[in-house]
Amino acid sequence: MKKYLFALLGLALSACATSPDKIKAEYVPDSTYASLTCPQLGETELKQGDVVSQLYNSQRRAHKTDTWTVLAVGVPLSGMLDEDKKEQFAREKGKLDAIHRVQATKNCPGTSKP
Repeated sequence: MKKYLFALLGLALSACATSPDKIKAEYVPDSTYASLTCPQLGETELKQGDVVSQLYNSQRRAHKTDTWTVLAVGVPLSGMLDEDKKEQFAREKGKLDAIHRVQATKNCPGTSKP
């Protein structure tokens, strides 16, 4: 009986929202930002950094909520409440990576080659 209970708990936890620290960035081509100047890239980086930060916090909350609700009631809630932002976070994180690569390629001030 305990085996089944642990198996169910493991299954429920695996359905939880992924921790944002474990989500890899989706590849975004550098050509998306290649036409921007260094000042434009800097401005875009700031805006994109805010988007990534907000999604990181949202995904972290979804992950924590799922962990607690699985332990309390056995069901992860983020999927039902549309709080899991894994794909969106990965995409936006990839955009920020592309911006950083283009800044490094253009030798923009404050950046270094990867």
